[in-house]
Amino acid sequence: MANPSPPGIAILGAGIFVKTQYIPRLAEISDLVNLKAIWSRSEESAKGAVEVARKHFPGVECKWGDEGLNEIIQDTSILGVAVVIAGQTQVEMSLKMLKAGKHVLQGDFSTSLIRKECIFSCL
Repeated sequence: MANPSPPGIAILGAGIFVKTQYIPRLAEISDLVNLKAIWSRSEESAKGAVEVARKHFPGVECKWGDEGLNEIIQDTSILGVAVVIAGQTQVEMSLKMLKAGKHVLQGDFSTSLIRKECIFSCL
């Protein structure tokens, strides 16, 4: 029996924390998760994070603005999102994703590798 492909996820946010923490940590568990998209409000920020991510996830797509966010919502291959944006908009964005049927990971990514594996294996 073939192994199922890892669940697709997106990162909402493209700041320094995404580039230096999220992407390297996700790369450590790339057999458990497939980073499909990175979204930011601005095209420039999204492209910067995608450039870093493509070293580990060559198929990652760059999304920005309202249109990019709607594409992530509509993409049925993206099962979950990591919301890594400013606190004042984090809750609103998380609720929007939950209402769209996405699993949501919110907060810092400083948990142990074992815990991360558990989180993503549940998607």
